[in-house]
Amino acid sequence: MSVANTKLKAAILVVSETASKDPSTDKCIPTLKEVFETLGNGQWDVSQAEIVPDSVLAIQRAIRTWTDGENPTNLVVTSGGTGFATKDVTPEVRFVVMSSSKSH
Repeated sequence: MSVANTKLKAAILVVSETASKDPSTDKCIPTLKEVFETLGNGQWDVSQAEIVPDSVLAIQRAIRTWTDGENPTNLVVTSGGTGFATKDVTPEVRFVVMSSSKSH
């Protein structure tokens, strides 16, 4: 398979206390999968999707699991955890993970 025919791997991470307890409340994963399928020109494979609570360790674990290793995910899309409550840490965690990944 040529590089031009290789699909890129995407992962979806939803950060939500509610949806982590009851995944049926999440509408983001199916919506984003549909966006990749309909607008991605067949170039994207959503290889992973996960819902985690607002937890630094849970967010870091998911992102690092997908992006470290021999066959890493090309793109991680995050949703949620971006409010102004103390527990909403998604932007900060993404920055820390991305900064530490660049040094490897």
